[in-house]
Order: sequence, then structure tokens, then C-alpha cells
Amino acid sequence: TLVFVAMVFDMFDGKVARMTRTAGPFGAELDSLADVVSFGVAPAILAHRLVLGQPGVFAYGERILWLITVFYAVMAAIRLARYNVEHSEEATPWFRGLPSPGAAALVCSWVIFYQWTMMHPTTGLSLWVLEHGLIAPRPWVGLESMDPFRWALVGIIITSALLMVSTVRYPHVGNSLFGRISFRSMIMLMLAIAALFIFELPYIAFFGTTGYVAWGLFRGTYELWRNWRQGRAPTEDEDEAEAEDLSEQEEGQVAAERRPEDIGPAHGR
Repeated sequence: TLVFVAMVFDMFDGKVARMTRTAGPFGAELDSLADVVSFGVAPAILAHRLVLGQPGVFAYGERILWLITVFYAVMAAIRLARYNVEHSEEATPWFRGLPSPGAAALVCSWVIFYQWTMMHPTTGLSLWVLEHGLIAPRPWVGLESMDPFRWALVGIIITSALLMVSTVRYPHVGNSLFGRISFRSMIMLMLAIAALFIFELPYIAFFGTTGYVAWGLFRGTYELWRNWRQGRAPTEDEDEAEAEDLSEQEEGQVAAERRPEDIGPAHGR
């Protein structure tokens, strides 16, 4: 739950800093460090401790699961570092790659759904999941004791980690939704979302975050197919192509403005 609270603060910390005129490079760097912990380390540790296994490192499969856990945290750090380099002050409706809060929401929502199923085994979807053996409440003694849900969570962790450093586009919820409504409407919408999360957190978080990530994957697959149909490289990124064109134009402009006497070795050499 605190990871979701951190997402709310992360969504509005920049707006608050600009409103209070306290924005600066120190706050930007501190924000990135906090995001590494909140959206990189915390979700990975929660998934490992609460779902995947015990905190040991010597039993069969434990080192593999720890490697996957560390891999997720490292990819989150790389994602945030790349975002700091590529980020501009201009508001954009898209993220390049899965944002780290979105990846953390996906992993944590699966952890919450697992815990909810274990605590409420006779209600709704939890009963259906347990009856079909997708979640087996048995002690963890190695990879052979992993039920289908745990294996799916391993796949979710690896997929979300790779998507964070990919070029798949995901919508910027803060800019797309909250950037176009008034402050009063924003507060009302946040209260409504908070109420839904309080009463139906496991299901809304589970299906909402999974649908968000799946939509980006579907759109990315469609873009690969469209590039292939148009005779372009399937992995060609339009943003990178535009950036390369702009850099080439700037280099050409600098070369055109260079005077003849500036070309060649400097005087005295």
C-alpha cells in the first residue's frame, strides 16, 4: 500500500515544488534516489519475501529468484537514469518505456492479489483461483513447489524489468489526465480513485495495472508490424530518428557557419 502512496506523491511532487518555487537540481536528484527505493527495491523485495520464497540463498532455486529480484531493481535504476538524461521540461503525453511507478504498481498489485487470496479463500475470484490450483497454499521448499501464480509472477517481474528499459510507449497518466482538469476536479477524482482502491484494491489494482502494461505491449507489437509493412526496420524508433535528424542538421549548420580561417591547424602548431 505504501508503494501506491509513493506513486501519488511522485505524481505531484514536481507540481508542488513549482507551486512553492522550491524546484531545483537537488530535488530532482533526490527524487530519483527515492524512486529507486520506492519503485525498484521495495517491489522486488516484497515479491520475493511474500510470494516467491524465503530469504535464504542456498536452497534449490533460491539464488535464481534472488537474481531475478536484483535484476528488476537494477533495471529500475537504469530506467530512472535514462529518464533523467532524456527528460525535458515540456509536458508529453507519453513515456518512452514502462515508467518505474507503473512497473512497481504491476508487481505490487500481483503481491496484493496473492495475499488477498490467501487471507480470503472463500470469496469471489479468490475461491475460483484456489479451486483451480492457480495458487497452492503450501510451504516453499524449492522451485518444484512453485504454483502457476508464482511462475507467472516471475514472468511479470522479468517482463516489467525489460519494458522499463525498452522503447515501448506508455501513456503519461499525470499529464494526460490530471494536466487537463481543474484543481478542484483533480481533488475529486483522486478521492474517487482512493475510495475505489480502499474497497476493491486487490481486483482494481490487479486488473488495472495488468491491463495498462498489456495495452502498451499490444501497441508496441502493432508498431513493429506497421514498420515491417512500411519497409522500415521493425525496431526503428521514431523519436531516435528525429533526434538524429536534428543533430545532423545542427552539425551541418555549425559547419556552414564556420569561417575558412577556422579550418585547419591552429596558429603556432
